Amino acid sequence: MDRPLSELLARLTLPGHRAATQHWLDLYSAAGHRVPALRDLDPLRFPAALPDIWIVNREPDDRFRFHLLGQNMIDWHGSNPKGLSLEDIYPPAMLPVVTALVRRVTEQPAISFQQAQSLTRNRSLPVPIERIALPLADAQGRVRHLFGVTVFMTREGHGSGPLRTELQVDDWYPVAAA
Repeated sequence: MDRPLSELLARLTLPGHRAATQHWLDLYSAAGHRVPALRDLDPLRFPAALPDIWIVNREPDDRFRFHLLGQNMIDWHGSNPKGLSLEDIYPPAMLPVVTALVRRVTEQPAISFQQAQSLTRNRSLPVPIERIALPLADAQGRVRHLFGVTVFMTREGHGSGPLRTELQVDDWYPVAAA
């Protein structure tokens, strides 16, 4: 569901989400309400979120590849997927959800906030997660990156990544392009 950007911070309850999003919003305002550049991110502004962050690049061949992952994200996948494409990492059942997220964030652009249940290979119960995904521009001002924070509400299920994710909340906050 599309929502006004002015409602975004009120929606977020997790400290890492709030800090990373507030930093993005500060950069957005400083850039004249345009998508901020990846190079402008300052990780010192959201230290509590660092284990949960990820950055995905949209490559010239239109594939999305992981650029950076925090330790909790590496633990979740069971290895560091840096440099790998979404197709290399996610099972076919997950690709439509993940691809829809990254495409809309970069193409519209928009901020995504999701609450979901993720099913894994080594846990019979789903793992609740909350995710924020924010667009970032490259040096030429094109929206080519996603900066996100994904929090797993339990440590159980880490090590194999998701088999399937079911979205409970899928809110979108459209923003002006770079």
